[in-house]
Amino acid sequence: MFENQQFSHQPTPAAYPSLFPHQLIATTVSPKRFRKFDESQPLHSRQDWPLADGADGTFQALDLMARAVRGECGPDFSGYNDEYCQGAAMSIAGHLGEDELATGATIAALFYFCRDQIEYIDHPFNVQQVQDCRRTIELGTGDCVSKSVCLSTLLAACGIESHFVAQSLDGREYSHVYVELRDGTALDPVANGKGNRPLGEIGWRQQIPDYGFETPQEIF
Repeated sequence: MFENQQFSHQPTPAAYPSLFPHQLIATTVSPKRFRKFDESQPLHSRQDWPLADGADGTFQALDLMARAVRGECGPDFSGYNDEYCQGAAMSIAGHLGEDELATGATIAALFYFCRDQIEYIDHPFNVQQVQDCRRTIELGTGDCVSKSVCLSTLLAACGIESHFVAQSLDGREYSHVYVELRDGTALDPVANGKGNRPLGEIGWRQQIPDYGFETPQEIF
């Protein structure tokens, strides 16, 4: 399925996202019908909901992110068990061993792919878009939400569980989300050193002031 797709590690731009729009959109792709994204055709499914204000809207988006990883977003239900996502994870990682060294190499390969190969683009004004992993890979773009969904999905396809962490830098509103492994290792797929973002390696997370806070969102 992936013979003609090249997954390399060239850096792409990134910038700060926002988690406070007024509309929530889920976009998914049907693995049964489509293999490649074509902007001239409406290949992908889209569902729209009104987004609650403030923290309630953030939790609403986080819940949809977790559902996208698990493959619970209809009508296509493409998640970590989807053949496409599992094939992508295998192609990117190249080695799916079970020992600690192989697992670390798999995490690194998937992280750097999502950080460097998925171009950061901010969501439209007043809209939070949640893409499933397959759509993000085929488009090659996503905001912090969709890049985090993509990374968590690919990790889960390799049997590596993670969860999301939403950050509030001002102690009032959430403004960023990243991925964290079960052992507490942070993975921020937006932090590639471009567009006013620091260069974040495995384990790096954006520091928050004393009055800020973080909230985890479980996936499994």
